[in-house]
Amino acid sequence: MKNRLLTYMMALVVSFVVASCSKGEDPFLQAGPARIEIAADATSATFAISSNVQWTISSSDTWATVSPTSGQGNATVNITSQTQTTHSSRSMTFTIKSKDVPEGGATVTLTQKEAPNVVPTAPVLVSPANGETIAGLVPTFTWQASQDANGDAIAYTLKISKDQQTWSSYNTRELTYTLSDKQEMGATYYWKVEATDGMSTDVISSEVFSYTTPSVTYHGEGEYKAYEINTDTNPINIVLMGDGFIQEDLVEGAAYDQAMEDAVEAFFDIEPYRSYRNKFNIYFVYSESQHRGAMYGHGHDGSQSANFATFRPSTSFRATFDATSSNSTSTTCDYYKVMNYARKVPALAVGEDVREEGGYIYGALADEANPINHSILILVINDKRYAGTCTMWSDGACVGMCPMSRAFEATLRHEVGGHGFPKLGDEYTYSGAPSQDDITRIKTWQNRGFYKNISVTPEPSLVPWSMFIGDSKYPEVGVYEGAMTFPTGVWRSEQISCMIDNRSYFNGISRYTIVERIMKISTGNATNDNYKYSYEAFKAQDKKDPNVANGLTKAGENYPPLAPPILIEVK
Repeated sequence: MKNRLLTYMMALVVSFVVASCSKGEDPFLQAGPARIEIAADATSATFAISSNVQWTISSSDTWATVSPTSGQGNATVNITSQTQTTHSSRSMTFTIKSKDVPEGGATVTLTQKEAPNVVPTAPVLVSPANGETIAGLVPTFTWQASQDANGDAIAYTLKISKDQQTWSSYNTRELTYTLSDKQEMGATYYWKVEATDGMSTDVISSEVFSYTTPSVTYHGEGEYKAYEINTDTNPINIVLMGDGFIQEDLVEGAAYDQAMEDAVEAFFDIEPYRSYRNKFNIYFVYSESQHRGAMYGHGHDGSQSANFATFRPSTSFRATFDATSSNSTSTTCDYYKVMNYARKVPALAVGEDVREEGGYIYGALADEANPINHSILILVINDKRYAGTCTMWSDGACVGMCPMSRAFEATLRHEVGGHGFPKLGDEYTYSGAPSQDDITRIKTWQNRGFYKNISVTPEPSLVPWSMFIGDSKYPEVGVYEGAMTFPTGVWRSEQISCMIDNRSYFNGISRYTIVERIMKISTGNATNDNYKYSYEAFKAQDKKDPNVANGLTKAGENYPPLAPPILIEVK
């Protein structure tokens, strides 16, 4: 190629010499060779111009340049090229023109061959660090990118082994990979990352790192623990689970267990539950969330109050606060997942899983005799926002949702101990008077066994707590206007109550209603609509702090009233 190019350029020079001897010749412009091919790593080439006029050179691309770019007469033009790195050849054209030769001119096409493939550099492992004991059983692996001289896309294969003989492979184009399954506790693993550019069969591997998983007990997804088992013939089941707890919280005795234990003690730290604790079996069911917190949480009394309207973590039971106002205390969750997780406890694994279709509820919840309708389900929400809501179904089931705010214990007593189990109504007031529809709704639910602590009539002989009135043991009991959010038109039995301001005190009729349901279920009468517990038997066992009854017990912090419970009719 070089010899042909040299011969061609010498011929041009001879012609230039001959032409220069002529006088009065026509303008002309020639260049050659017309096509030049260079290797991928070549950086220079030349072509010759034969002319008797002024000329300029333009280029169709920028990866190669010429010098000079203009001149007059004959010239040798130097080409300077960038090195080719890709796997495709490329071409560009140099156009030589002159205004004195408007119909003429010349072109030279430069072609650079494709680059040979270069194996990418080895990935550099970052974490887990070599020899590290990691925090959990589902590690996330990260590494630095391989560099590819050809600019090819890199594919990685993460490889993990316990013996460096048999390897599990995970393919990705990212620089990080999180396993989907848990590894063994207290085990040593080895890992490396291989890289390939897909242009050859060559594979480049990182060095090999080792790491060790922690020697701790993690509670698995859906696992249950029998926290407290009593010997009563028909114990009432309390099932607690948490939302917004991540993997490290599920270590035995860590944050998840502690939150459940705190919830249990809060529930029983009030009469009459304290005296009847032996009637309950208590279970924890475990579930792992991707993030801590709850949807639209961290508001009101949380450390990130500005985030309540936008905070959107991914959690197992999708606990969600009202996003419209930082003062709202309403919460919701995936109720049916909560119920079906509660059914992982063998005592509740009766019938079919709960589901809803077309507004109708099927499975265990639709069967009044199913134990889920006579159990207490508590969802502890790992979030600081002050809120709490109890959702109740007409056949008796309940899900009490309680965030871990500063008022966690008081909220749980109100929502679960007050609404959820005995179906008590709120005794606080806002404004306005009940409409006829409100009265009808209250009476409808009272006929189903709800709201025994309130009355829509002030007549002492007709209120549900009439047996208390005039009893010297209960001088604090009367008929006081204001309940169910209405200052007028609905009546309650005492001036103070947990159902007003979350204080640690259930009034007389509330205590009686709680004990009656405890005895109804624990004596095997859960579905007996005619069951009545003797007032005299209740009074003989009733424990009442006289200072509380006389109004001397302070309520807790001054929080807004909690949102009314959500009532759902099972059709």
